[in-house]
Amino acid sequence: MSDRARILAQLQQEPGMHLVIVRYSATHQLGLDWVYNRADIDASKVVWARDMGRDQNSELLKYFHGRRIWLAEPDLTPARLSVYPAE
Repeated sequence: MSDRARILAQLQQEPGMHLVIVRYSATHQLGLDWVYNRADIDASKVVWARDMGRDQNSELLKYFHGRRIWLAEPDLTPARLSVYPAE
């Protein structure tokens, strides 16, 4: 099972709706993208988004208010999922 699949399975078991901000490292291998979503993003239990920096991320947080916010770091070994740091 891939790290993304493992994290997705974990979040599917958690109550509520989730937004996962994915922070790639500077050495991230192109083509190993974690950010893809179901067609009906707003109704999806888990939404994946690229880390765009604090200011632009704040727009995502506002749009997806009410969801638990997570930070995924796929380039760590093993990949890590943690609660997104509060502003």
